[in-house]
Amino acid sequence: HLVNYKPLTYNNVYVYPWWGEVIGWCLALSSMLCIPISLLYKLFRAKGTFKERWAHLTTPVWGAHHLEYMAPDIKSLSSLSPGTDDNKVIIFESVM
Repeated sequence: HLVNYKPLTYNNVYVYPWWGEVIGWCLALSSMLCIPISLLYKLFRAKGTFKERWAHLTTPVWGAHHLEYMAPDIKSLSSLSPGTDDNKVIIFESVM
């Protein structure tokens, strides 16, 4: 795009001013640059080696409120046998 650059035109008649195109690029980049800038900021502010910082920033944190979305343990479900009074209906719902 930079090699074959031509000013933005409307209907092949009106050529938009340079400052209008700059405003458009600033608006577009303001939303696109948030992710890499915040990643670099957090990466440089964390403590430890680069490998430790990257591992810390990319490892998910599971709290008690996330347990309902984790996969059920198959071994505990296999101990339930049909016909016993201990059986309960287990429904797993995924929102992903």
